[in-house]
Amino acid sequence: MRSTSLKAIVAVLLLWGCEEAPEQSDRQKPVDKPEVIPETTEQESNEPAPFPRLTGENAETFLQGYFAKRQERRIALTTRYGTLEIELFDDTPLHTANFLMMIELNYFTGTEFTRIVKGFVVQGGNSENESDEISRLVIGNYLIPSEIREKHIHRKGALAMARSYDDNPDKMSSAYDFYIVTGQTFNEPQLMGMEREHEMTIPESKRKIYRTTGGAPHLDGQHTVFGQVTKGFDVLDKMDNTPVDESNWPLNSLIMEMKIIDG
Repeated sequence: MRSTSLKAIVAVLLLWGCEEAPEQSDRQKPVDKPEVIPETTEQESNEPAPFPRLTGENAETFLQGYFAKRQERRIALTTRYGTLEIELFDDTPLHTANFLMMIELNYFTGTEFTRIVKGFVVQGGNSENESDEISRLVIGNYLIPSEIREKHIHRKGALAMARSYDDNPDKMSSAYDFYIVTGQTFNEPQLMGMEREHEMTIPESKRKIYRTTGGAPHLDGQHTVFGQVTKGFDVLDKMDNTPVDESNWPLNSLIMEMKIIDG
């Protein structure tokens, strides 16, 4: 698989119900993000960028085309605790394409998880250090249209995108800010209370999952779930137990690396 350096492109372009939902964050903490800058020839520097700068006008069309060209659906996310394997869904093409593109651009590798709420979510992808700000300027400023699917729920290990809750009636997703559900299990009275509090209905098929596997049911219908952890749940549990400060920021930086698994 071809790996594209963001810096090369720059040269061309110059939780239970009480928990806060995973909104787009603007957490600030410096991170030294490793970056490999390939040598480029004068001829290469005159070639067009392999990715256009994305905006609200061109992002959906580009991501549709990108999805059609990419067959990979498995990714690996590694931290100091070990590796998670995650399967991306076919019926959320815009979100799946966007995540694959970010990995190909090496955007996530070297960034850190900026919010960990035990028994709810681990969240990252949008820290405001200088390197990441530059990367986002290069990739573009855009939102992803909602692809909320009834069958994709916020069970433990669900991969979803954060979003703004302000002036966003269509529930469009952040292009960068993602989270993975760590969740908790719920008994029947708790599920009934959640239904009343959030004015929602949890069908029996989902109730069974939330009673046994666990998750964050009050987020269903609010965010696009586009992937699911398939291996490494012990690693996810360790991430969930990371010591944090009063703002849920890990006391010791939890740096991530991501890659696409072929096949």
